[in-house]
Amino acid sequence: MKLYNYKIIIEECEEGGFYAECPAFPGCHIEGETYEETMKEMKEAVKNFIEDYRSRNEEFPSDNFLVTSIQIAV
Repeated sequence: MKLYNYKIIIEECEEGGFYAECPAFPGCHIEGETYEETMKEMKEAVKNFIEDYRSRNEEFPSDNFLVTSIQIAV
């Protein structure tokens, strides 16, 4: 079994819970009620995307996204 590392973005929702997405896999996003649930579900979603790519013998995307922040004065 090979380990893969992918960056994910997690946002806290105004109405409660969390939203997460994996930029390497367009359409790979989930919502969860707790941070822990969101992380668990996100890992499963990414795993499913990888397995889907493998089943079609397609090379799956690498995680070459730059994560940074910006500061803006308004």
